[in-house]
Amino acid sequence: MEFADLAAITIHDVKNRLALLANRADAKGDAETVRGAMEAALTLTRLLVYYRSEKGQLQADIDAHVPADLLQELAAEAGRETSLALRFNAGDAPTLWFYDEALVRLVMRDALYNAMRHSRSAVTLQARLSGDCLEFAVLDDGPGFSGELLGQSLGMQALSREGTGLGLYLARRVARLHDSGGREGCVELRNEGGAVFCLRLPR
Repeated sequence: MEFADLAAITIHDVKNRLALLANRADAKGDAETVRGAMEAALTLTRLLVYYRSEKGQLQADIDAHVPADLLQELAAEAGRETSLALRFNAGDAPTLWFYDEALVRLVMRDALYNAMRHSRSAVTLQARLSGDCLEFAVLDDGPGFSGELLGQSLGMQALSREGTGLGLYLARRVARLHDSGGREGCVELRNEGGAVFCLRLPR
């Protein structure tokens, strides 16, 4: 067995152990430990997805899903781990859209946890129809993205100063996997009173 394959198996095992730790901490009301365990598990998940991507095994399993349900689940999950105000707005979202739910969840969870690290008081999850794309967004009221990050369009840049760069890199890979009639999804970063992360998926 190659080292990379063994590492992937080990990462999966450690990720499951972290999930058990988070469940035990949650039962004790230890929100700080829950958040730390979930963020560590998310980092390992990114590594597994990156591994699959580099092996040419990362493909999108496109099916019909409800954008509002995804946002509500993410807000409920993160709400147990923070005192920040977490809001979600899906009033302008389509009832159904076609995308890979697991991959989109990974991207949005990563963006959400980044926003939670830098937000002052509130984070908003949003889904809306924008032109002929579904736009998932995470908005916070923190200091915003750096000018250097906003000026970058490709490569492995982190979503935050503490990041490894995998988050934004994988977000863009996931977006491009959502191809419709030759039009690929994309990731957009901007500042509007805080950081705004957008994942746009074509119809």
